[in-house]
Amino acid sequence: MLNLRTISAVFALAITSSTAAAQPTDAEIARDADKYLTTRSEMGNYSGAVLIAKGDRVVFRKGYGFADLERRIPYTAETKHAIASIAKMFTAMAALKLRDQGKLRLDDKVCTYVDDCPDAWRAVTIDQLIHHTSGIPDYEEALQLGSENYIEFMRKPDSHSRIISEMRAKPLDFTAGEKFKYSNTGYVLLARALSRASGQPFADFVRQEILIPAGMKQTGALSTTNRLANLAYGYTYGDIGWPKLLGGVAYSDGHMTRRPDLWFGAESGDGWLYSTLDDLHKWSRLMDGSSFVSPRLAAEVFTPKLGGYGFGWIIDSTFKHKRYHHTGSLPGYVSNLIKFPDDSVTIIIFANIDRGRMSSIVRDLTAITFGEPWDMPVRGNVVSLTADQLSKLTGEYAMSDGTPFSVRVEDMLVAELKGRYTAGLIPLSPTEFYMPLGDGKAIFKLDSTGRAQEVNMRYSGLDRIARRVR
Repeated sequence: MLNLRTISAVFALAITSSTAAAQPTDAEIARDADKYLTTRSEMGNYSGAVLIAKGDRVVFRKGYGFADLERRIPYTAETKHAIASIAKMFTAMAALKLRDQGKLRLDDKVCTYVDDCPDAWRAVTIDQLIHHTSGIPDYEEALQLGSENYIEFMRKPDSHSRIISEMRAKPLDFTAGEKFKYSNTGYVLLARALSRASGQPFADFVRQEILIPAGMKQTGALSTTNRLANLAYGYTYGDIGWPKLLGGVAYSDGHMTRRPDLWFGAESGDGWLYSTLDDLHKWSRLMDGSSFVSPRLAAEVFTPKLGGYGFGWIIDSTFKHKRYHHTGSLPGYVSNLIKFPDDSVTIIIFANIDRGRMSSIVRDLTAITFGEPWDMPVRGNVVSLTADQLSKLTGEYAMSDGTPFSVRVEDMLVAELKGRYTAGLIPLSPTEFYMPLGDGKAIFKLDSTGRAQEVNMRYSGLDRIARRVR
C-alpha cells in the first residue's frame, strides 16, 4: 500500500540549479514568501513564523496560524518556540568556551567528567561527542521520536538521567572516532560533562557565558514546571485524508491534537532551549565573527569533520551556495536555522505543527530568496477517475536522457523512474495529479484519442518531461 510516509522515504529530490539565477529584490522576496506561506497556512498545514535577513537587514518577518489554537492566540514573529536540536550549537559552543577558559580539552576522555563510566566509553572524547563520532547509541532512535513511548518516557523528570543509565549497559555502535552517526545521547552526556567541568549547572553556565553576553534575552531553558508566557504550544494531526490535505482544512476543524510538554532539566544538552526569530538572527550574525565569537573561533565552529558536521552545525551547500544549518524536531515543533555565509543571508523557520511539509518549505523559501525556480503549494480537489481514464495514462515512457519511466495502476496510479523513485499519484483532474513524494504534480498531455503521450513530472519549480515510447 503506497502512502505519503512510504513513498517519501525512497527518493531524494534534487534542489540545485544549473544556471545562475537573477537575484530578486527585497520586496519581491517578501511578497513571494508571504504569498507562499499564506497559502500553506490557508490549507491548514503550516503554523509558525519565518524570518529572512540579509546581514542585519530583515527582509521578511511574519507569523502565521496560532501559537495557542484553543484560545485563538495568533503565532506572531515574537512568539517563543522550542528549538530542539538547534540547541546543540549552544552546547557545542559551551564546550569551546570551557576549552578557552582552560577548564577542559577537547581530547579529554568523557569519563574524566562522568561518574560510573562503563568500559565502552573509556576511549570516547569530548570532541567525539560534539561531532557525533562517539559510537554511543542514539536514544531517540530506540524510543522513536514522536511515538507514545517517546512522549511517556520524556515527560518524566528523570528522563535524561535514565537515558545515561540505560545507555551505560549498551555497546557502542562502532569504535569511537571511526565514523559519523547522529547521537542525541552524546549531547546529553556532553552536557553532564560540561557541568562537571564548569562547576555549575549546565543551563546556568550557558546562560551566563553565552546567552547573556550574546544579548539573547528571549532565549532560555525549557521547563514544564514553569511554562513561559508566549511560548507556542505544539500540535499534530492524524490521517485526515487527501481531500482535506489538498483542498485545505481550517485549524479549528477538530483534527489538531496538542502535544504534551516534555521535561527538560539542566543537563538536557540535546534539545533544551526555546528562542525567537530575532534572537536566532542575532546569534547567526554573531557567528559571522564578532567581539563575542572571534573570527578564529567561528572558523573552527564551521570546519566540518566526518558527516559534514561542525560544532553543532551541518556544513553543506544548496543551489551552489555554501550553507551552515541545523534542524530541530520535537513532538509538535519543527525548526530550521540556516546561514549562507558567502551571501550574508539568514533564514529561520519555526512551525508548531509537526506534520507539515518542512523540507519543502525550507527548499522553496531558499529558492525564493535566491531567485531559483519554485512553485506554489499544490492545492485542489481530489476526484475519482474511472478505470478507463486511468488506463489511458498507463504505459512505458522515457525521459529526455532515455531513462525508462513507467506509469501503472496498483491501488492507485503509480509513476516509476527506473533506479530513482516510485511515486503514488493523487488525482486532481483526469490529467493532473498530486505527487506527494516531490510535493509537486504529474501533468499528462493527451492526444486526440484521449491517450496520454507525455507526462510532466513537475516539482521544485522544474519541468521533467517523459514521452511515451512507441
